[in-house]
Amino acid sequence: MVFYKIFIGDILDRLFARYSARVLFLTLGIFFLLDFILTFIAELEDLSDFYTFNKILLFLLYTSIDSLIDIFPLSAIVSCIVCLGFVSDSGELIAARVSGKKLSVLIFAVLRPILFGLILVIFAWQFLIPSLQDKANKLKFPEAENSFDISENWLYKDNKFSRITSKGDETKKIQVYDLNEDGNLEKIVSSENLTIEPESWVLSDSVDNKTNEKTDNFTWENPPQINFSFSEQSLKHMSLTDNYRYWLSINSQSEKNRVGYEFWKKALEPISLICLIIFAMAISMKSIGRDKSIDRFVLGILIAFGFNLLIKIFGNLSLIFGFSAFWGILLSSLLLLLIGYRILRTV
Repeated sequence: MVFYKIFIGDILDRLFARYSARVLFLTLGIFFLLDFILTFIAELEDLSDFYTFNKILLFLLYTSIDSLIDIFPLSAIVSCIVCLGFVSDSGELIAARVSGKKLSVLIFAVLRPILFGLILVIFAWQFLIPSLQDKANKLKFPEAENSFDISENWLYKDNKFSRITSKGDETKKIQVYDLNEDGNLEKIVSSENLTIEPESWVLSDSVDNKTNEKTDNFTWENPPQINFSFSEQSLKHMSLTDNYRYWLSINSQSEKNRVGYEFWKKALEPISLICLIIFAMAISMKSIGRDKSIDRFVLGILIAFGFNLLIKIFGNLSLIFGFSAFWGILLSSLLLLLIGYRILRTV
């Protein structure tokens, strides 16, 4: 009952949530259509015998979810401002407050579709985007151009050697040579599944090549540091768990800050977006009068781009001064939330 009251609400809450969902879908559709057209025109420039028209359409299909995720924050901010302005212009907001509804409850009702959308965004980051982007790249680039030479990395620590065979930024196979105290070889464990934990490596579905016996899991406690090389584009399309594991594996502090910025930017986006929306709605209600939907639309876009610029500034500062991007993103978001809350108290 309490869950229903908080997350579903009464008739007025559901009415405001429906208004918000409709405006969100409309705004998301408009921005996605514009982005689709511009991307389609850009992809036509790469049209070739290999990259045919049909492949361009498939490429756009595979990258469509990534495009939706990119424009979701902008659409969410604009839709919330426009929705709140609409119910204010129609008198429904005033009527709801006169009936005893708190402004915070009404704002939470408007935010419900956004919260549901953020859950879908996190799910897509984790499970959909990496595989879809890989399929899109294979459509656009010939196999010879989309692959990399096989490379090997040798590491040694605590009487153990490891040979990691990789292709580009993907680990293909790992072998661990385990020596005893006398330096004699005890086992050779190989696996194609490597999990990097904070204090260990775990080789699952591994085989001891010396005895040809299967082992469930082989754990290397306190392993050496391993660095993989990823491009900015592959970092963007990496799953959250892979991004986190890669971040833990890095030894260089500057590289660790760069990868950490990408991880925390995605991990903290739900908090950042909600804080920004509350700030944007507070500014809109305080400074924009009635019947000014265009002004609200433009304000939403400006605030969204302004905050995105602020996040990039904090990200670059974290790289320059060597502090975690976590604090820069979180503190800037909470600062906007505090300002928005103080403004809403005066509305």
